[in-house]
Amino acid sequence: MPLNLVVQTAFLGDLLLSIPLLKKTRELWPQHKLALVCRKGFGDFFLQAKLVDQVFEIEKGRSETYAKILEHLKFVEVDHLISPHESMRTVFFCAQIKAKHKVTFKKSWNFLVFSKRSIKNPALPDSIRQLSLLSSEDPQLEQDIAKYAQMERPYLPGEMGRLPAPPVWASMSLRHQILERTDVWESLKAQYPLHGFDEGRAVLLFPGSVWATKRWTEEGFVKSGKALMEKGFQVYVMGGPGEEALAESVAKQIPGSISLAGKTKIFESAQLIARSLLVIGNDSASTHLAAVCETPLIAVFGPTILEFGYRPWSAQSYVVQRDGLKCRPCGKHGHHVCPIGTHECMKGIPAEDVLRTAGFILR
Repeated sequence: MPLNLVVQTAFLGDLLLSIPLLKKTRELWPQHKLALVCRKGFGDFFLQAKLVDQVFEIEKGRSETYAKILEHLKFVEVDHLISPHESMRTVFFCAQIKAKHKVTFKKSWNFLVFSKRSIKNPALPDSIRQLSLLSSEDPQLEQDIAKYAQMERPYLPGEMGRLPAPPVWASMSLRHQILERTDVWESLKAQYPLHGFDEGRAVLLFPGSVWATKRWTEEGFVKSGKALMEKGFQVYVMGGPGEEALAESVAKQIPGSISLAGKTKIFESAQLIARSLLVIGNDSASTHLAAVCETPLIAVFGPTILEFGYRPWSAQSYVVQRDGLKCRPCGKHGHHVCPIGTHECMKGIPAEDVLRTAGFILR
């Protein structure tokens, strides 16, 4: 059976925004197997959600992990290789894979490797940008994207910071696939005291981010968590590997809250998110995962801006941010330290702003 291969070795948030691309690839070639090349630790989620049939995981900085994948693919018939990731390392990797068709975004230096190169529209949300790689294979998709680019305003927040809903044809929702895995949910309930979920009172806080300047203040998360606990909600503090200390610090300051940071895999975290009332996090993978689950979310934006295209991609996405700062944005991804030393974009957002939006959602 022929294989289609999607190469996306970005951080988890960007990888989750590839879900519409994966869905469309499956739809266009249902007779093909679909494989994904991604970073180590991310692949299991996509297998569990049945988005792909096979996963190849790489570790950044370890060339042998790339070599192992290339060795395996020597014996595989690859039809379409689709790469939304644009780094030089990724281009070199793709150059070594035999495929009938290789598709990516147009760069001045990648014409020798890829047979089809699409022009990337920076004004579009990233999920639609990635989908545009398949426009030449689907005339209806090409029309839909052109109409969306002309008519929609995806970065204009409405009431209480609510963002416009994505079009159905570009949805990244996996809510049904997640909720149907009751076996995973029962296993989690057997391991942890998951109070509040069955009663519809669970709220999840994700204080972490890969980039330090993209983290809202610890004080903000603590004040929000305390206020929600006082309202009768059960607060959980979540996070991935490396974020345990921050999550524990926040949880200790919120009496009655529970920290599950570092204790759940991505698909298990999605189980918790899908069954919660609300997720509060940063411009990070946590809010993208909440969008996948169609759980109402509040994303606190600081050094980055919506217009970069990496907004949470669901109909229940709300943004809280500090407008009018000349220093915003200070970079595409944020920084480990504020470039001007103030971090005003996050420090200037009080808990009251987030709680006001939370109250609107939970009313």
